[in-house]
Amino acid sequence: MKKAKKYIKFIVVPLILITMVFNLTACQEKVLQQVDGEAFVLGTYGQIRVFAPSQSKGNKAIEKAFQRIRDIENTMSTSIENSDVYNINQNAGQAAVKVSDDTLYVIEKGIEYKNITKGNFNITLGSLIELWGIGKDWQRIPAQEEIIEAQKHIDINQLEVEGNNVKINDPNMLMDLGGIAKGYAVDEAVKVLKANGIESGFVNLGGDIFVFGEKPDQSPWYIGIQKPELNSSSVMARIAMSNESIVSSGDYERYFIEEDVRYHHIIDPATGYPSDSGVISVTILSDKAIDGDVLSTAVFILGLEEGLALIETLEDVEVAIITSDKLVHISSGLDDKIEILDKAYRMAN
Repeated sequence: MKKAKKYIKFIVVPLILITMVFNLTACQEKVLQQVDGEAFVLGTYGQIRVFAPSQSKGNKAIEKAFQRIRDIENTMSTSIENSDVYNINQNAGQAAVKVSDDTLYVIEKGIEYKNITKGNFNITLGSLIELWGIGKDWQRIPAQEEIIEAQKHIDINQLEVEGNNVKINDPNMLMDLGGIAKGYAVDEAVKVLKANGIESGFVNLGGDIFVFGEKPDQSPWYIGIQKPELNSSSVMARIAMSNESIVSSGDYERYFIEEDVRYHHIIDPATGYPSDSGVISVTILSDKAIDGDVLSTAVFILGLEEGLALIETLEDVEVAIITSDKLVHISSGLDDKIEILDKAYRMAN
């Protein structure tokens, strides 16, 4: 069993052999302003909060971070013309496409995670995703024959990567980086903020969150886990965090209902249908949001037992899995770190 992550509290002890003037100057230097920014990026609501020496410095850092996110969106979107992914799909079965280092990194990470997750995370699942169209104008329940046909075109071995050149050999295959690019964008936005002198804050892209540094008042970062129920915006639990990411996936996020049956957006490659593993929500804590983005989807599909087993093999990754009976199952490193706020839910272990 892996070791639980250690959370260290830093206690600042004032030195007594310093002058009053130095004390006053130091206090003035530590006065930070909370600066917030928001934008619609990557198809979701983006929020950045920083603690900066001045409003202007905070605003400049936030704008640069959002620009980095937009650059990633323009490179990895399936629908923006001339993005790397758009061009790869347009040239499927025909020619290789030279991609940016960003896109190459995310694709290679996706290939790596395909093996780690036993194929439950797949960046070449685009044909199935498009077939269902969940959240789009054409969302519908495909015929069984359509699903079987689409499943013939999700073999990631049909993807060739040589240097920065990427080619899909199957002309009917589509790449979709939607389950990984958002996490990467969060990580990159945090890098930009730090490079611009910001030492404390958070980035939140539609629930993919990274917190870094310490709040000026030294209080913990508490991040809530949304109640996994339809049309609910309330929090059912919270976790104290420090310099890490938290990402959640659930069957309540994007869906449509037909004849009283709900069809959500997390597609199981093995069945071609929305996952029916008995899991309704997965929350991953990790050192990078890109890992949390991938693993929250994969664990949801794997289900409780296999999902927990996978996380226990990974260093610096923890999980909270909520099952349909409203039990919260946690990995070993989350012992005593999660606080249930809604009495309808309870810890399983």
